[in-house]
Amino acid sequence: MADEEKKVYEDKREHVTPESHRLPKKSSKKIGIIAAVVAIVAMAGIGFWQWHETPGFCAAICHNMDEYLYTYNEQQGVGGVDKYGNAVSNTNAMMATLHRQNNTTAMSEIGCMGCHHAVIGEQVSEGVGWMLGSYKYPLDERVGDALTHWWGEPGTVFCSNENCHAYLLGNDNLVSMDKLSDSTRWMDFNPHAQEHENLNLACTDCHKGHRASVYVCAGCHDEIELPSGWITYQESEELMAAQFNGNAQGFVGSMT
Repeated sequence: MADEEKKVYEDKREHVTPESHRLPKKSSKKIGIIAAVVAIVAMAGIGFWQWHETPGFCAAICHNMDEYLYTYNEQQGVGGVDKYGNAVSNTNAMMATLHRQNNTTAMSEIGCMGCHHAVIGEQVSEGVGWMLGSYKYPLDERVGDALTHWWGEPGTVFCSNENCHAYLLGNDNLVSMDKLSDSTRWMDFNPHAQEHENLNLACTDCHKGHRASVYVCAGCHDEIELPSGWITYQESEELMAAQFNGNAQGFVGSMT
């Protein structure tokens, strides 16, 4: 009996190979697929982010950005149209057009995101509005602090910061009213002179991005010669009233 058991044991050993004792290998094919998927996702993310930084991104996603992209891309220094379709005698009066390519700031070419910084909270809010169809068309015109509400910064940083018009910054890194006044002291009429303490104007009350800029001072000072393409305060009020069904205050953060 013992001999038979020994023989059975030896027969089993003959069928045992070294390979049968090895641990199963991980599938190299599976690892390759995972690596390929990760690489594709990473490349897609990089590509999307680069696209996100281009002027065409916003208009490609949201149709109510078409007019803004159009004004941004208009030829500089010629007649054109604003975001509402109104004629503009000189496109340089629209700051988005003027600043697209320039030699007056630290950046010779400024894209949309150069001014309109991407903030997650704002983008989520806009995305929800887009999906629900609860956005306004045409969009309200934001000026002053309303432009930087999502940044948690005062409205002056939209125009004056370390990259743009930094010469206007004071020790607190905000616009110095004295420096602002000095910057145009050479003009016959200094629009930045602090003569009216009760008139709280934001930069963007006058300097408009996608429509003709407004010389607010000309509302009282009729002796002022308007810069090429600019319009008066009264003309601006009429334009906004026509655009927003008689409501001249069709913008957010208006001057007080």
